[in-house]
Amino acid sequence: MAETSPPVHVFLPCRAGSQRVPGKNTRPFGDLPGGLTELKLRQLARSREIASVTVSTDDARVIEIAEGLRPLFDRPLNVIPRPEELAISDSLDRFVSYVPTIMPEGGLLWTHVTSPFFGPEELDRAVTLYREHVLEGAFDSLMGVSRIQNFLWDENGCISHDRAAVKWPQTQDLKPIYEVNSSVFLIDRDEMARRQDRTGDTPYLMDVQKLAAYDVDWPDDFEIAERIYTAFFARKAEGRDPC
Repeated sequence: MAETSPPVHVFLPCRAGSQRVPGKNTRPFGDLPGGLTELKLRQLARSREIASVTVSTDDARVIEIAEGLRPLFDRPLNVIPRPEELAISDSLDRFVSYVPTIMPEGGLLWTHVTSPFFGPEELDRAVTLYREHVLEGAFDSLMGVSRIQNFLWDENGCISHDRAAVKWPQTQDLKPIYEVNSSVFLIDRDEMARRQDRTGDTPYLMDVQKLAAYDVDWPDDFEIAERIYTAFFARKAEGRDPC
C-alpha cells in the first residue's frame, strides 16, 4: 500500500436472509464448504492494497466461516453483528447511513460475496484507480460498472442511437451506457457519512470485465457461477488459492 495515501478498508455485508437463493452466502460452492463467503474472504486475504476487512452479518454461519479463516489474514479482520432492524431487505438506505459508524477512517470499499469472480487483482485495481482518479483526480468516488454497447429500446422506442441517421450502426460506434454491477463501491468514509450514500455526484466508473462483474442473484446464477468456478478456479490438490 502506498504510504502517502489514506488506508482503504473493506466493508463486506453478509445478511442471513436471501429471498431468491436460500442460503446463498454460505451454502457449499464448488470445493468450498463455506460457500461464497469463504471464497470472498480468501480473495480479500490475498489483496495487497486493503488495510482491514469488516464483515457485517446477522448470520451465525458467516461468523463461523470468518473466524475459521482468520489465520489467513495479516491485517485486521473485524466481524460485527448486524442490528436486527438493519437485517431486512427493505432497509438499504438506513443501512448505508449506519455503515460509516462502524468503519475506520479512510477509504471505504464496499463489495459483496455475490461477486465471486471479483478477485484480489480487481480489488487492488479498484484501490489503484481510486487513488488516481478520486484522491488525486476530479472524481469524488468510484463504482464498478458494466459497459453496454448494444441496441437498446424502451417502451417509447430506440434509446441507444438515432435510427433516423443510421438504422443499424456498428455496436462499437454506439455511445456506451454503464450498468452499476455492485461489484465495488469506494468512497471516503466521512464523505459517505455526509452524503448518506455509497457514491458521490461524480463517481469514477470502473469498467469491470464481464466475468469479474458476474453477480449471483438468482438460482441459475449460482449454478452457473459454481460450474465456472469448478472448471477454472477450484483449489486443486496442490492447494492453489481460488480466483
